[in-house]
Amino acid sequence: MADNKKIKVSDEFIELYRNFNVYNQLDKIKSLNKKDLYLLLTLCLDKHSDEDPVVVSNFLSFREECMKIFDVQDDKGTDDLSLKELIEETGDEYIDTDIIVDSNGDKLPEPYTQQEARDIKIQKLEE
Repeated sequence: MADNKKIKVSDEFIELYRNFNVYNQLDKIKSLNKKDLYLLLTLCLDKHSDEDPVVVSNFLSFREECMKIFDVQDDKGTDDLSLKELIEETGDEYIDTDIIVDSNGDKLPEPYTQQEARDIKIQKLEE
């Protein structure tokens, strides 16, 4: 990791990340700029289970972007300018998700567990 580099993300970004395994967020994800989209997808690929149907559903519309991320992780490089900028911003050959912090500079919370996600879904149904 480069010298104390941090990438600050918004509260909205954190909500998308934490709820990636709770419910479909396609419209909100599509509203992200390209750089934030790559950052979110990279973080979610690292932190969420690809066996969870909700996670898979949230990834489906971004197959091309995910494949570009996998290429970078496999040292194949990229021609995508937004992805290149993000790689340069982290100071590494790949996107280091450990340097992503919230607006206060604190480490991101872990994604919701399967049980927490279930409880949130039940709570939403009861509203």
